[in-house]
Amino acid sequence: MFTLLRHRGFVLIWAAGLFSGVASWLLLTGLPIYVFGVTGSAFTTSAVFLVELLCGITLGSFAGALADRFDRFRLMGCVAVVQAAVVIPLLAEPGHHLWIICLVAGAQAVLTQTFDSARNAALPSLVEPVHLVGANSMVALNISVGRLIGSSLGGLAITLEGTRYLAVGGAVAFVITAALIAAGRRAVRHGAAESTPPGRTSPFFANWRSGLAAMLRNRTVRVTVLSVALGGIAQGLFVVLFVVFVSRALHADGTLTGVLRGVQAIGGVAGGLIVGMLGTRLSPRLLMSLGATTFGLISLVIWNGPAATRQPEWYILLFILVGVPGIAYNSGAFAQIQQGVPDTDLGRAFGAYYAIYNTSQGLGMAAAGLLGDLLSVVLVLNVQAALYLVSGVVAYVGLRSVGGATPPSTSGEPFLIRRHKRREVGVSRGVRSP
Repeated sequence: MFTLLRHRGFVLIWAAGLFSGVASWLLLTGLPIYVFGVTGSAFTTSAVFLVELLCGITLGSFAGALADRFDRFRLMGCVAVVQAAVVIPLLAEPGHHLWIICLVAGAQAVLTQTFDSARNAALPSLVEPVHLVGANSMVALNISVGRLIGSSLGGLAITLEGTRYLAVGGAVAFVITAALIAAGRRAVRHGAAESTPPGRTSPFFANWRSGLAAMLRNRTVRVTVLSVALGGIAQGLFVVLFVVFVSRALHADGTLTGVLRGVQAIGGVAGGLIVGMLGTRLSPRLLMSLGATTFGLISLVIWNGPAATRQPEWYILLFILVGVPGIAYNSGAFAQIQQGVPDTDLGRAFGAYYAIYNTSQGLGMAAAGLLGDLLSVVLVLNVQAALYLVSGVVAYVGLRSVGGATPPSTSGEPFLIRRHKRREVGVSRGVRSP
């Protein structure tokens, strides 16, 4: 992890992701609160989440295809600028014109997925394969920190000034993101002049179709996505039934619900730091399998804990702990795809990854809605934990025969490798490498 922090290009891109994460969580938290405050309807509020989910499912793979067609750093910068522009309508209080809220939420969902796909696809061009797990853990760390900061600011902004502060805060954060991306792109180009963008001349939709077909033929992608899909269903069950669990099983109110969701991000921060320091010693397959199974085991303890105690302190501790294996799993899954897919196809691979995850999460949410009132909430959540265990087994067994070597790339060697070679050449010629 400390090796990565010594490279200016990576640090700038990483910092850009942090500001983007803060802005995204600012909106993810603030917009539903605003809608509920205006309408008082939980059903109408859920429409915001539904719009975000549907946009991610239907347009996610197209967003990933853009990352394979254009320069990924330039694409991230342009996306951040567009995200800043999209929040401008929130400067005028939408009131009961909820279509404005849904439009902003849907657009941000697609743009965020485009940004994330491009960033994840660009990482192998920034770092050596041995540092991919560490780089992904730092990206996951951004998500947790962004969630902590953005969620808090989102609730505060709505309380103080409605959607106006959301618009201002989001726009400022996205503009800073674009500026950091531009600076990071210059730093990367300075150290890797031979790098070329993964542009294409054939039609966009033809590339999109061929890319999806290639993903289906790639064993690494198939197994990884199957494992992720099982986790997505489990996450969908959790999103809906967690509130029910706190109310019915723990006999607590919304205060504890908010605390437990918040402290999970603390575990995510700790997990990002731990995986970042140990990433070079653990394979992506091992991170996925250990992460998912540990997550499932801790979940089983949580869901069956009320039979022994309902003391909030125990559940706060468990929710902090469960954030650590979650980061390990995500870091391993990202690295598995990055090492198993050619550079020219990485954008579409991550686009498909996010689209399938969102679809699976939607299925889990639908199942939770159907089963939550028919069966015991603890029973259904035990199934949720079991899905994580199965996800870990799928990763461990299915990826056993998959090698960890990075496939041939048409975009040149990773930046840190190229920089090291440039330094050796500079020393041999008696000059200083930049």
